Amino acid sequence: MEQDVLIKVEGVSKKFCRDLKTSLRYGMADVRDEVLGRPRTLDLRPKEFWAVKGIDFEVRRGECLGLIGHNGAGKTTLLKVLNGLIKPDTGRIEIHGQVGALIALGAGFNPILTARENIYINASVLGLSKKLVDERIDEIIAFAEIEEFIDMPVQHFSSGMSVRLGFAVAAILIEPDILFLDEVLAVGDISFTIKCLNRVRELMRTSAVVFVSHNMPLITSFCTRVVVMDHGHSVLDTEEIGVAVNHYFGLAKNSVQISGTGEASVLDLRLAADGGGVKRNTHIQARAGTCRHIARPDRKAKPRKSTWRSPMPP
Repeated sequence: MEQDVLIKVEGVSKKFCRDLKTSLRYGMADVRDEVLGRPRTLDLRPKEFWAVKGIDFEVRRGECLGLIGHNGAGKTTLLKVLNGLIKPDTGRIEIHGQVGALIALGAGFNPILTARENIYINASVLGLSKKLVDERIDEIIAFAEIEEFIDMPVQHFSSGMSVRLGFAVAAILIEPDILFLDEVLAVGDISFTIKCLNRVRELMRTSAVVFVSHNMPLITSFCTRVVVMDHGHSVLDTEEIGVAVNHYFGLAKNSVQISGTGEASVLDLRLAADGGGVKRNTHIQARAGTCRHIARPDRKAKPRKSTWRSPMPP
């Protein structure tokens, strides 16, 4: 059972239109074609773009797949397609088992109803009986740590309280075979984050988890596989988490970080063992100014200050 394939994605693509009026016109044309039995056009029409293009992967029971990439890479769109919130334009998706998803903070909650009422409503939408909710509601409230506010309208909840309640419903009430998480651990204090991480570890024993995050320490800690996305495409699919994280950082547009005035930049820095000491080789490009000499760590020397004039033009 541990090797069961719970999620299978083959050639999934989704396109959007940049203009609302044009998107509505295209939508009506697509509905008309479906009613008449005509095949949908797979080519990009004017003002359209591929939000997700040609994605393939499998997730087995006991695995955690991490989706990483810059903002707008298509991670959340792919997660919504997997959860059935958006219909793909091409491709095939197989989902085996009960699905729990936390894609948007407080998604599905009625703001004018209390937290307790929203728990029961969400359960009924998921097809769960009131008897089951009665048996687990104390556990949900205790996990979310909102005992004092359980009968308060959700519209007065902070974003952290909303994600507490949403995570508790998704991870405890339905005990899913498949769990979709989209940056849900980015909000909340450290104690609740640790509690959520422990719960995710428990679910990973019997579930398949798809985790979207920009938090690389969490990615390296939990994911057994990582897919790096860039402009809707899967550019890397690997079990080498470190390789995937390095590739993700390599996609950053601002590859040079400026600290201070930016008059000096470190071009290369190497640390190499040399017997009992350490050698430092540093190459610095700078304009005229003041620098501080750094002594080798294996030599007892005090830092000294020197002023110099660079041949580079100001």
